[in-house]
Amino acid sequence: MKDNFSNQNERDRLTPTEQESKLIGYDYAGREVFESDSRIIFDGYIICEGDERDFLLTMGGGAVD
Repeated sequence: MKDNFSNQNERDRLTPTEQESKLIGYDYAGREVFESDSRIIFDGYIICEGDERDFLLTMGGGAVD
């Protein structure tokens, strides 16, 4: 099958590669955390973006709503 690339270098440059995210560990709740995830590390715990409140509640903090 013929494609529109002029040569193999152009084909390689313009073809997206599928890179698997590398597992770096587990967050405070036991969920997988990958290298590409936005995260905070606090006192040895991995906290993903958006989970800050849940982390504090899990660690014994009190909610004031």
